[in-house]
Amino acid sequence: MVATTRLEPLNAADAELFAAARLRAARSQPYLATALFAMVPVVRPGFGTFAVDRYWRVYLDMDQAREWGVAATAAVLVHEAHHLVRGHHERARRVGATGERHRDWNLAADAAINDDLVDDGLDLPDPVLPHHLGCRRGGFEEVYYRALRDPHHHRPERPRRPVVDLSDDPDDPDGDDCDADDPEPDPGCGSGSGGAALPVEIDDEPADPTEGLDDVDADAVRRAVAHDIASAHAAGGTVPPGLHRWATALLTPQVPWRTLLRSAVRRDLRATTRHTEPDWSRPDRRAASTPGVLRPGQRRLRSSVAVVIDTSASMSSPRLDAAVTELDALLHHGGVAPVPVVVCDELAARTQTVRRLSELCLSGGRGTDLRVGIAAAAALRPLPRLIVVLTDGWTPWPDTAPPRTSVLAVIIDESEHRVAPAPGGDGFRTVRVDTP
Repeated sequence: MVATTRLEPLNAADAELFAAARLRAARSQPYLATALFAMVPVVRPGFGTFAVDRYWRVYLDMDQAREWGVAATAAVLVHEAHHLVRGHHERARRVGATGERHRDWNLAADAAINDDLVDDGLDLPDPVLPHHLGCRRGGFEEVYYRALRDPHHHRPERPRRPVVDLSDDPDDPDGDDCDADDPEPDPGCGSGSGGAALPVEIDDEPADPTEGLDDVDADAVRRAVAHDIASAHAAGGTVPPGLHRWATALLTPQVPWRTLLRSAVRRDLRATTRHTEPDWSRPDRRAASTPGVLRPGQRRLRSSVAVVIDTSASMSSPRLDAAVTELDALLHHGGVAPVPVVVCDELAARTQTVRRLSELCLSGGRGTDLRVGIAAAAALRPLPRLIVVLTDGWTPWPDTAPPRTSVLAVIIDESEHRVAPAPGGDGFRTVRVDTP
């Protein structure tokens, strides 16, 4: 890596080409203009491609740009800006994409970006797309990365080089040296994409904004871009789905999951106790006003809660423990005891009735199908008015909640980007546990 941040200005010809490509990029996705003009160009002759570092420096081989032409160079600049805007450097760290895993993360990130850019009509050279990874369109980067790390995942064809991939051979700009037997992984798009830092990257942090962006300035640019995306979408403009999801997640205030869980459980408990049912074991309070007519009294319904706990192999112990502890306190203070609990992976174990969830015996470790556990909870008598499901979300869900009950899905997310699917049927509500 280069140990200086002194940047040489582009020569007149390079500056003209770069300005034309950046202007075209900004016109293709106007809401990305703030990010495109915040990127700091660094010329690297013979590099063979473009790449970015975490400080928003974009490394350019202008000879390669001339070979691509203005349209393709603009598309590559948009691609690079997406890496930075979507925070791929930090997201790669969160999912543990280090060392040999850099390439898989780079491919996953490229596929998620290019899925949007191809739909937008950008002329990308040799793009990696979700189907190259054996994945469906419209997914998150973390979903694609998990698929690539899964040894059982089927990849229909070996992905071609990422659009901003670096060739090991400077005489082979097309990357023809990369075949199925190539022992060296492609270096990828640079540290700004979540990949490994490339030899051409500047090692030092920027001393001022003309040499790159620090974390504070980068976050400010991201928020500005997110607001521009939200405005464009509200005005009826065309915004790629992946970018719109990212902006919505960034701009939506994050409420602590414990607050959401308390609110959801207490609301259901209050809704239950507001209702009454006929009770023939006690006389009606107005029986004296209707002599000769036998009328039942009324009994307020007691809170009835059942808990289903996912014990499949994919569950995270620290977050599961946190959710169990919080739920235990809520039920105890709400006067709900004892509590029937169904432990389930792909099969439902025998129901355990406990006064404290800490008394549970947890077993499992296989696949996941919580439809079985929810059905087992709905078969309990008396019928639980509320079924609380603790899971990581990677399970099939029933189309609707069981009759005369509601289901609260407490999804214990491994990823801070909340990629696990939530139930969408009637009678379901969801709370996500995204921190230990």
